[in-house]
Amino acid sequence: MKYNHVFILALVNCCTISSLYSQTSIVGSGSSYNDIFPSSTPVTYDVPGGGLASITLSNGSTTATRGLWDLTAQGGANATILASLTESAAQVALNGSALQFQITNDNNSLLGLLGVGASIHYAWQAVAYFDTPGDVLNYTPNTHYSISFDVDGNNGLLSSVLGLNPSFTFELIDGLGNTLTSSNNTTQINIAGLLGSGVTTGTVNLDYLLGGTAPSGPIGVRFIGDAQVGATALSLGTDFATISNLNISATPVPEPGGSLLIGSVGVAALLRRRRLS
Repeated sequence: MKYNHVFILALVNCCTISSLYSQTSIVGSGSSYNDIFPSSTPVTYDVPGGGLASITLSNGSTTATRGLWDLTAQGGANATILASLTESAAQVALNGSALQFQITNDNNSLLGLLGVGASIHYAWQAVAYFDTPGDVLNYTPNTHYSISFDVDGNNGLLSSVLGLNPSFTFELIDGLGNTLTSSNNTTQINIAGLLGSGVTTGTVNLDYLLGGTAPSGPIGVRFIGDAQVGATALSLGTDFATISNLNISATPVPEPGGSLLIGSVGVAALLRRRRLS
């Protein structure tokens, strides 16, 4: 009977340790931040000017806030073709279930005006801080953060062929915009590189481990895209990449000696109970 008491107490102690270090969803399904891509008006760069039968290139940008997100669209071109102004510009959109990096138009006539070696520069940025009043997500020391999201770049603009030379990155950031280092010692994550050579669609999984000091400010994420689009990109479509199913979970990590201390308390309690018996 004494051994039954010992076994039960050990089991309770084991379950207590397990609950202390269980994984918690903080962004995505099962969390307070499960609807982070609300449908809203796209943010589109307005290219100035518009030459007659000649192309006007611009690398300006525009930024606007949509929900949790600060969205930036940069770069584009326009021209008056057959007495009508035709424009192609960077655009960032939230469609209710995903974040989209796009261009507004891949008009063949517009791209055809580009000379040999010339290209239109497009860039996109989306930054979100999980800082809703009453539900702010702050970094916690000694915590393992797991991040996953889906990427869809099937329409061609994320491809490295045809001279597009795209880049597409992810960063986990603190309240000051500083980038945290992932478990593989990388700060700016090359999304296209993680998916694999020539692969533009898949799920990205990342891990970050914090030590005894937590970064300041709320948890934030930053996606950045960039591409040079020339006449060789005719009819490749208007989508650069779509990001969906962003999930972040947090798991406490015991401090050195922490697990040993909890286990020692359990053993001490067992020995005391046996002596009293």
